[in-house]
Amino acid sequence: MDIRLATVGDIDELIRVRQDFNDELHPRPDDLHAELADQLRTYLPERIASDQFAAVLGYVDGTLASAAFLLVIEYPANCPIPHGRVGLLLNVYTYPQYRRRGLGGQVVAAAIDRARELGLDAIDLEATDLGRGLYAQMGFEVRENTPMRLVL
Repeated sequence: MDIRLATVGDIDELIRVRQDFNDELHPRPDDLHAELADQLRTYLPERIASDQFAAVLGYVDGTLASAAFLLVIEYPANCPIPHGRVGLLLNVYTYPQYRRRGLGGQVVAAAIDRARELGLDAIDLEATDLGRGLYAQMGFEVRENTPMRLVL
């Protein structure tokens, strides 16, 4: 597999993989796809250029097979995060026909490498049942405080 960081030139592929990931986990009506794509076309280029976001793309024979997104979040520093910078790993996705070949682990490892390059203190994620075992093998640990959310 060929692995590389996404650039602004990869926006269409990033949108496609994000939507495919969402469609598998949270199917949406077709009319929402265009709205999501519009938001991502605005959101992604600025973030990629600012080192506040990274996407790792994995290709098999020139076809996008797997991806992982890393969003950088800044907090006031504290003991567990002395630099105040944490990565949020999201949208880790391997297309079904490429699963069980270690591709997801490779893109996650590349995202971890990028997080280290960016000087992040930690990486958080919300794991699906499908990915939980992989993340545990890579050193991610279940935390006591689980995220809570208020939908507005």
